[in-house]
Amino acid sequence: MIRKPREMLSLTFSIFLLGLFLIVFDGNDLKSAEPNPLKTKPRETRVIGHAAYEPSFLTKTGTLDPVVIARNGWKGYLTKMCEPWGLLPGLKPTIRCFFDNRVLPFAELKHHAVDGFDINVRSLGAHAILHEMLGKEKRDDPIEAGMLAYVMSLSDPEGGLPYSPDLMPRQCALGHGETAKTAMMLYEQTGTAWLKDWAAMILKTLRRYAHESHLEGVGPIAEYYQGGNGGQIGFVVGTDPVAERPENVAFDGWQHLYLGWNLWAFAKWHQLTGDTEALNFSLALANRITNSADEYGNDGSYRPDGSFGSTQAVVGSFHGHGHTHPLPGLLLLGGQLIKSERKKEGLRFIEQARRTFEFLYDRSRNPDAGSQTGWVPEFLSVVAGEPWKNHPGDCEGCTMGDVAQTAARLGAASRLDKSLTHMARYYDRAEQIFRGQVVESIFHITPKYRAALEKSLKLVVKKAMPDADAATQSSEVEKRMKESLATAARMEGRLVGLCGFPDWENNRYWDPDHDLPKLNMMGCCADAAIRAAHAIWTETVTGDAGETRVNLAFNRVSPLVEVVSCLPHRGEVSVLVKDARRILIRIPEWAPKDRTKAYVDKENVPVEWKGAYVLFEQVRPGQQLTVTYPLRITEVKEVIKGHEFVEYTEKWRGNTIVDISPPGTWIPMFQRPELESEQVPR
Repeated sequence: MIRKPREMLSLTFSIFLLGLFLIVFDGNDLKSAEPNPLKTKPRETRVIGHAAYEPSFLTKTGTLDPVVIARNGWKGYLTKMCEPWGLLPGLKPTIRCFFDNRVLPFAELKHHAVDGFDINVRSLGAHAILHEMLGKEKRDDPIEAGMLAYVMSLSDPEGGLPYSPDLMPRQCALGHGETAKTAMMLYEQTGTAWLKDWAAMILKTLRRYAHESHLEGVGPIAEYYQGGNGGQIGFVVGTDPVAERPENVAFDGWQHLYLGWNLWAFAKWHQLTGDTEALNFSLALANRITNSADEYGNDGSYRPDGSFGSTQAVVGSFHGHGHTHPLPGLLLLGGQLIKSERKKEGLRFIEQARRTFEFLYDRSRNPDAGSQTGWVPEFLSVVAGEPWKNHPGDCEGCTMGDVAQTAARLGAASRLDKSLTHMARYYDRAEQIFRGQVVESIFHITPKYRAALEKSLKLVVKKAMPDADAATQSSEVEKRMKESLATAARMEGRLVGLCGFPDWENNRYWDPDHDLPKLNMMGCCADAAIRAAHAIWTETVTGDAGETRVNLAFNRVSPLVEVVSCLPHRGEVSVLVKDARRILIRIPEWAPKDRTKAYVDKENVPVEWKGAYVLFEQVRPGQQLTVTYPLRITEVKEVIKGHEFVEYTEKWRGNTIVDISPPGTWIPMFQRPELESEQVPR
């Protein structure tokens, strides 16, 4: 049988994406789980007490700093988790990232067909963020230049979209609003004009392949007539868009990815240029992603209550990252609509993003609900129905960047309209997520990791060399340890790709040997730590000299103020005034207002409130403004589904989890006695 080129393409990509799917889901490695009555049990929070301290008036602390997280990611994985790949004319080097990576049972880096058009692009987005956070320190980075050169070397010169370097014919994914957004971010930070032109070319292509229509009772909508297979299928370079609407536009549940990831790019273009057509097209995509084409939600669209996921086991419809990644874009679109005096439309999309964010963590509606720490499963396996009910739950690192960005932007929405003022409370969720799952799942070579690696390698060597004597086996373990540690060092500073709860180890077995742990470091998840750090850094200080807001309790140096945080050791934040005249400092929602105190240059002053903020009027450069409040100590009981439903008991100090029981097994998380001390690190 002779296959047509398009049939061959479909077959090739089906094989490729089957391999990609098996990286994150192998039916042979499921740990069986019977139905558990805990699956609908709600989260319980009990206040143990409050810890109150006299003010310390520190002007420097060594508490959590998002800039340090971002810089570590840059100097770590972003520089080392890639390799030189080739030369362009003029001897311009190209650099290709790795996707298919592991650190247990041993460390390895492998290339994959999505290295270039996916992982390199996401890494370039991290580089753009670092320009904003680090300024001059980030100039003339050869790794960034090499990554960009690599992406350009495999981008369609007419349509602008990148394609896989390893597959023929050349196929461009239609979910690559991400590439356009990255190009815009780099343009904003570097001023390189052709980057803006490249983004415009991509957006033109994405709109050309979309189909626009009118949906009764909704308004204009836009959708795609081709796609599927993990969102990586789009069109063969040089071919025209599919003209006729197929009977099934769900595309294995991935229609939502094209809609959601692209609407963010068009909303960003409007923000950058003021292009009203881009705003309207973003709205049309958003209208479609919030209105499913079928009763089961097989295309992955969001329902009005915020939920998503088909009970018919259509895989893309209940994929976590596919649905969390559009949420910051929906919030950006909502804000752009409000600023364009289209308030009703804007509020609708902000509310949709809020409801979906809440759905992720609400066990009364979502039996796959995530943790207060921010942990969210890669797939909503219980929602998916019988075929997936025993699928183990692991957190995809990409998702953590998404939910940190979403929580921070939900907090930021409080400034868009008076009706949204109450949404400042989402800054507490942003703190909990960043201080919790994000920070805890950043990979570093720790004593616990070394111990887990050595234990794994001993098992590997024993099975590989059963007849060798103890000395020979020990020598082989030592050799493999050295090799693994050198490879693992190239991944430091990034998020773990798939993370169990509360353990770095996945809830999946290592495919060749079920006695060994598996710890994925998928390349697509690498940039999430930097994205999350940027979201926190951006929203810690906002406004201008006329009115400056301190929204989050993290250390931050800005042109307006310097924030000095004592959290989570003490409920105390100081602000050193630089170029601000009116300053508002947000107090956590759980802090008792009647026990909150304010100081100017260490002198107690009456507390003046403006909503959730303590207001300081007519401040002067050089002044130290301090707020203190009792630190709430709580016990949280919540059920999380890993390979089965388990109820965990957590201790929280303000917005920081400091302990959990039962703990993880291989590399346990949230064992943080150092954070329970009132002694603030310097």
